[in-house]
Amino acid sequence: MKKYIVFDFDGTIADTYNNVFDIANDLKKDRYKEINFKDIRDHGFRYLIQKSGISLRKIPKFIYQIKSKLKKENNIKLFPEILDVFKKLSEKYNLGIVSSNSEINIRIVLKRYNIENLFNFIYSDSFLFGKHLVLKRMCKKYKINPDDVIYVGDEDRDIIASKKAKIKIIAVTWGFNSEKLLKKNKPDYLVNSPKEILEKI
Repeated sequence: MKKYIVFDFDGTIADTYNNVFDIANDLKKDRYKEINFKDIRDHGFRYLIQKSGISLRKIPKFIYQIKSKLKKENNIKLFPEILDVFKKLSEKYNLGIVSSNSEINIRIVLKRYNIENLFNFIYSDSFLFGKHLVLKRMCKKYKINPDDVIYVGDEDRDIIASKKAKIKIIAVTWGFNSEKLLKKNKPDYLVNSPKEILEKI
């Protein structure tokens, strides 16, 4: 039975950091405290929310607004080398994507690069601080044993969630969180370029 390599989308596959940064800054004008969204690199999502002054009940709407605006972006690019990684991995493994971004947004980008057919599934599920529950729901939906999954993500939240869901995690340093923050949370593997994913697997 083939094992699964499951990727986060924003910051891991797609270089959406500046897109999200610009959209979030635009949305927060006159509504939230003045914050630097770039703080997410060294401090993570939780810190950002705490500093923003956004109440927990408003966060889902804030994230929905970001996703809606991302759909209209036509300049989203995949990280260099990641295409070759997908093609090589798909020869031996089942590939999947799990993300809080919408499935429509993800498919738009994958179709643009003509790689939609390389993925067995795209699982879109909203999450804030319970991403481990999302990973568990993903496994249940597609009847996947957590032991047969390696998750690839770019945030401290990905590492924490994977450990809780008992899934191995490869953390990548080119996304939303810095290498220092990722190391602090002790992922199973840490890589600095897409091609290193092949080496670790």
